[in-house]
Amino acid sequence: MSKQTLIVIGNGMVGHHFLEQFSQSPAADTYRVIVFGEEKQLAYDRVHLSEYFSGSSHADLAMATADWYAEQDID
Repeated sequence: MSKQTLIVIGNGMVGHHFLEQFSQSPAADTYRVIVFGEEKQLAYDRVHLSEYFSGSSHADLAMATADWYAEQDID
């Protein structure tokens, strides 16, 4: 059985929260999830973005790793 495609536009804090919630739902197994975002970086905490200029790294602000997206089968 082929999966329907669910497209998420935006990989900011709200888009990422949706992906976290959706990936835990029973429906997640029936959809192929594709995320489109303007930025090359994965979701990061924009609220604390100013901390990046004070020495925090991108990893410190990241909301998930590339491995998390792969584990959830999110493209």
